[in-house]
Amino acid sequence: MVAKAVLLKEIDSLPPRYYSEVVDFVTYIREKKIKENNSLERAAEMAFEEYNNNKELTAFSALDGEDFYETR
Repeated sequence: MVAKAVLLKEIDSLPPRYYSEVVDFVTYIREKKIKENNSLERAAEMAFEEYNNNKELTAFSALDGEDFYETR
């Protein structure tokens, strides 16, 4: 992985005509990251609703709090 300081130095050494391309690329990467985070967040919200409301998935929740290793 290239160190941040090295990348910044390389960007600084670019001719000014390339600055807009660098800005466009960084903007694209930021937007992509935001979209990925939002889609993961939405997927987690959907899974949460499903696990809370689907009786097939919550059938064993009646056992919550039971000591699994307790001898009888």
